[in-house]
Amino acid sequence: MDGYADLITQITPCVLASPESVSRFFPATGDLFDIVVFDEASQIRVPDAIGAMGRSNSVVVVGDSKQMPPTSFADVVTDSDEVISADSAAVADEESILSECVQAQVPRRWLSWHYRSQDEALIAFSNHKYYDGRLASFPAPWPTSSSSQPSVSGHGVSLVRVDGHFNRSGRGRDLRTNIVEARAIVGEIARRFAASDTPPSLGVVTFNAQQRSLIESLLRDESDDRIATALDQRDGLFVKNLENVQGDERDTILFSVAFSANERGDLPLNFGPLSRAGGERRLNVAITRARREVILFASFDPSDLRAEQTSSVGIKHLRSYLQLAADGIDENADEVARPGFVDRHREEIATALRDRGHVVQTDIGLSDFRVDIAISAADDPEQPVLAVLLDGPTWRGRRTVADRDALPTDVLKGLMHWPGVERVWLPEWLQQRETTLDRMSRAVTEATTAARRADEIRKRSSASTGVEARAIDTASDPVATAAFVETGSGVAESPPVVLARSASAPGATDLQHPRLRDFSEWSARAAGGVAVLDALPSPRAAQRIRELVQEVIAYEGPIHRMRLVKLVAGAFGLSKVHASRADAILRCVPPDFVRPNDRAVLWPQDVDPLTWRDVRRPVNGTARPLEHVPLAEIANAMAVVADLSGGMTDEEIKRESLGLLGGKRVTSGIGDRLSEALAIGLSTGRLERRSEGLIMATS
Repeated sequence: MDGYADLITQITPCVLASPESVSRFFPATGDLFDIVVFDEASQIRVPDAIGAMGRSNSVVVVGDSKQMPPTSFADVVTDSDEVISADSAAVADEESILSECVQAQVPRRWLSWHYRSQDEALIAFSNHKYYDGRLASFPAPWPTSSSSQPSVSGHGVSLVRVDGHFNRSGRGRDLRTNIVEARAIVGEIARRFAASDTPPSLGVVTFNAQQRSLIESLLRDESDDRIATALDQRDGLFVKNLENVQGDERDTILFSVAFSANERGDLPLNFGPLSRAGGERRLNVAITRARREVILFASFDPSDLRAEQTSSVGIKHLRSYLQLAADGIDENADEVARPGFVDRHREEIATALRDRGHVVQTDIGLSDFRVDIAISAADDPEQPVLAVLLDGPTWRGRRTVADRDALPTDVLKGLMHWPGVERVWLPEWLQQRETTLDRMSRAVTEATTAARRADEIRKRSSASTGVEARAIDTASDPVATAAFVETGSGVAESPPVVLARSASAPGATDLQHPRLRDFSEWSARAAGGVAVLDALPSPRAAQRIRELVQEVIAYEGPIHRMRLVKLVAGAFGLSKVHASRADAILRCVPPDFVRPNDRAVLWPQDVDPLTWRDVRRPVNGTARPLEHVPLAEIANAMAVVADLSGGMTDEEIKRESLGLLGGKRVTSGIGDRLSEALAIGLSTGRLERRSEGLIMATS
């Protein structure tokens, strides 16, 4: 770096490094970087940040003062009185570079949109307690418990009550652990892995390091090897305690409280780091790691925690959060309260829609951003399918066009998975009332159809594993109780959750899409003996093989080269084909069937790989070996499932397209081929990636 710093920064103009690494490896030059950006700045101490700041012309400090402060581990402890007497003018540093910038009145920008939580319940508590309701979150179209659909699970905040005991004395690895809670969490993780072909997105958060070590040890002892593999993957399953979970996120977070009443039946108010000053910041970090679901495992009822007897804000907030998890979200509760107002324009539109027979709700949401009108299908009034946004006071209050018009629609349809999103402008309503109502009615019909198609895909995905779906049912019993029996050899466990059996789900053959076709295999026939293959490259043998090649391609084309070799060799009595034999057969393929942009696949003469969009699904429960399916066809399958669902993540589109072709389990080789097909789909315009990260089918 001393000799080539300028060259290195030219080659790699964007450098990702810790503040300590910048100070250590880069020369102390004032204009080395144009800009330095600090992320998670609440965890960066002032002395650590100064070196990086001095090497830049400008600085952006990004962080959340309500989350974790810098760790104090290995900090030098000094006597503050001695420091002051040595230099009476000395001023103590703020705890982080973020708070230092705030105190120095550096110009600030507040980032208010919240995208992570796909259920507003996940952020509502923190928004009210820590952010003064200033975060704008987005409602998702979750049905209520009275919906006619099967019980919806996998989202929101719930509490699982177990009869565990926190071991406060003794020695060994059981000290300061709760084995019953640990086994309950491990059991839940094992069930989720067993019910999914691909590893689920899971994380575990504990209050102390001992409980974390115990849970991780039990997970590594599980019989499902995928669990141990997921623990070692960078973005796989994690088990962390409060002190080091900041920055991580997963679809589902399992939270082990661990603490319990003592031998006298009293619940001590010592909850480790949570009890200390600033403990509420650790709680805020822990409960905001989930994208879809938080499940708390506790060995006491919320009412057992006597938070009124302590001054610890962290304990008081834990008590409130446990109660919220037990009772469920009520938008009128103190923890999520938000002001409301009367919008006569909104109510006029809602009344007109009700007069047309639609099921309508108004003012949906737990933050300042709301869906003005939500419309449900008539046969399932508790399942919203269409979000309607108006140009009312809240719309007018957003300062940019992106915040008013672009971002809400993209997030609601993409990340929140609303089947339909429509806008109604006031001038349109005043001038074309009936036309607008007709448009809304059509949109409800289209959204209902899209929602049912997406539901079919989800059901088929659940059914394809052959494993009974298991879910925590918090609708009928907010506190699901587990029973454990102490035995001489350990702990005998009954299921720690209320289980709901999933309804039978349709298979891939039940899906309807104009691009779907049934795959018909070429019926093998005896075309001769092995002697014909041995005679290659004689003209007579090559002619016989060429005729058969044309027949197979006409029936199954486009067809992968190796599948063609297998079928042709089988027709001449050969079950195993060596490389030299395969080359001899492929030399008989007429050049009209080869395309320069896809030489691994042989195409019928009238089919163009760039415009072909069909998907041939297997029938009668069979599967097509993915290595023999053309990459273009796998990309077509991805476009079909994305079109039916309204958008998917990378992993979802891989899993669903594999299922559409009859596959069930994603191995490393299959995963690589799916990734290659996804890249082809994006590069050829079959698919597009939206700004929020979801992959959509192009028209």
